[in-house]
Amino acid sequence: MNSPGQSDGSDIHNNLSASNAYMPQLDSLRAFAVLFVLIQHWLTDRTWLLSVPFGMIGVTLFFVLSGFLISKILLQSKPDAGVTNNGLFHILKQFYIRRTLRIFPIYYITLIILFILNTENIRDIFGWFVFYASNIYFYNIGDWAGLLSHLWTLAVEEQFYVIWPLLMLFTPRKHLLKVILIMIITGPLSRSVMFYFSDKSEMTTDLISILMPTCLDCFGLGALLAYLKIYSDKNFDFKGIYVNNFILINILFLFISGFMDENIYKMFFYRFSVSVVSLFLISKAANGFGGPLKRIFENKFVMYFGKISYSIYLFHAFIPPLYNYFKLPQFTGIYFRFFIQAAILTLLSSISWYIIEKPVINLKKKFKYQ
Repeated sequence: MNSPGQSDGSDIHNNLSASNAYMPQLDSLRAFAVLFVLIQHWLTDRTWLLSVPFGMIGVTLFFVLSGFLISKILLQSKPDAGVTNNGLFHILKQFYIRRTLRIFPIYYITLIILFILNTENIRDIFGWFVFYASNIYFYNIGDWAGLLSHLWTLAVEEQFYVIWPLLMLFTPRKHLLKVILIMIITGPLSRSVMFYFSDKSEMTTDLISILMPTCLDCFGLGALLAYLKIYSDKNFDFKGIYVNNFILINILFLFISGFMDENIYKMFFYRFSVSVVSLFLISKAANGFGGPLKRIFENKFVMYFGKISYSIYLFHAFIPPLYNYFKLPQFTGIYFRFFIQAAILTLLSSISWYIIEKPVINLKKKFKYQ
């Protein structure tokens, strides 16, 4: 296997067709990621469950996966700028058009509905959500915004999409790995510096972690995997005794830090460790789990749940209040109610997928990179 620095580019196109292949198990990872978010937000009175930060784990998994997939798309399209004479700006334009088709329609439809209903007085702060800056708004006011709070993750992703394609496409190949490594270290370093100069309250600590620079290690580790898969070996996977030990050390740190108060070391390493474990899972799922895990990760229902995970995440905060507003049965068992709400959410997300998202996504075929 070639090391990342040894490929001269002649083998890249041999890897592209395999790199372009659909990786079904990644949809299942999305399903588990959004399930973790539901557990965090819907089972708020189950303290034994919430001793594990399911929401942060789910969001981090989403970020690492985005970093991997977006970087893979950009890096595998980059050689075509010279081959087809389309140019890097053509690839950049196609990327933004395709991202817009995937993300904007259902997001802005949701915002319009929220504006009409004036949910959480969104009319007073509408511009922050329109321009994907809600995370900055929450940080500035030092607080959340109720049912709108979860939209910070979408703001972070869009802010990442603004800068990362430019870096991936216009950075010379020989400097790409350096840029990725700088991004990885920027995340924990920025979290630690901001924590050091903050009042160190729990709220401030949470809000530091929702700014785009403080999330860059998540995206960067995903980008590192994409880089290794494209420039090293299309079937690249993290394996070996040193890798396994590194993963175990990160898992051990996560366990120990669960009993720690917030401090500068936890701010530096905690999300980074979650990102490392997420990277390992993504690498394995990209190549395909085997055995019993294969049956789980290629289960059609799990994969479908992952396919509609964007709208599930977008809508999930509004389901409990809607459930109460329409006076649906108030089941005594919180887990049964969780299941009923999840069924309602899946139905609404499926409607969104088939009526809005999928037809618009099909338009992406008109905006190919080559």
